Amino acid sequence: SVNGGIAITDTTIPKKKKHRLVACTWTSAVHQRRGNERRISDGKARLREWIAFNLGVGFDHIYIFDNSGANATIFRLKNEVDPDFGSDAKQRKDVDDLRSVTDLFPASKVTRIEWPATICNNNRPAHDDPGERSSQYAAEAACRARYGSQTDWMASMDPDEYFVPMGEYTSWKQILDKVDKEEGRSMLKFRSTRARPLLHTLVPTYDEGAKECTREMAKTNNQCLTKNE
Repeated sequence: SVNGGIAITDTTIPKKKKHRLVACTWTSAVHQRRGNERRISDGKARLREWIAFNLGVGFDHIYIFDNSGANATIFRLKNEVDPDFGSDAKQRKDVDDLRSVTDLFPASKVTRIEWPATICNNNRPAHDDPGERSSQYAAEAACRARYGSQTDWMASMDPDEYFVPMGEYTSWKQILDKVDKEEGRSMLKFRSTRARPLLHTLVPTYDEGAKECTREMAKTNNQCLTKNE
C-alpha cells in the first residue's frame, strides 16, 4: 500500500504453505510522480536494489507488477505530449520494461507480471477524471488473490519503501515468528520514517524539466543529487 504494511493471508492455521513471507509491488521503469509534477526515470536501479535488500532480510519471493507498458499509452490516451519522447510517443511501441532487472534474480525468488493498466488520474487537482491510482490498488488486490494462498504473510509496498529489521533482529522471519507466538496479530503497519542520505556518497544530477535541477541552477545552488555508481 502507499504507507506500507505486512498482513497475514489467512487467520486459520492450515498445512504448511509454500512461503513464509512474500512481497508485492507495483512499479515501472519510468513513471510520473503524483500530480505528474516530476518524471522519475531510474525505476530499474531502484527496483534492483529493493529486490536485493528484501531477499536479504527474509522474504521468500517477490512479485513485481510491471506497469511500464501503461506509461507509453497514458499520454496518447489523454491526448497529451510525453515529456520524454514528445509527439513521437503516440506512435511508440518499443516500451522499456523491468524484465532486465527481474531476470537478474532466480525465477524461484522473483516473478514479473505484465500489468499494463493505466492510472485514471494520478491525483491531479481539479481534474475531471475522479479516478485515482486505480492501477496500483488493482495490482495489490490481484497479488492477494493470486498468491495469498501460497504464503503465511504478504507485504505490499513501493520500491522506495524499505522494511528494515532493527535491534536484535536481522530477518523479518524472526519478527514474524515472535508476532505469531506472542502477539497473535494478523496485520502489521509501520510509520514512515525518512532516511538521511550519506551526502559524501552522492554526486550531482540534472533534470532540465525540474527548475531546481537544471544545469543553470546548479551553478549557484545544486539541490539535486544521486548515487555515485
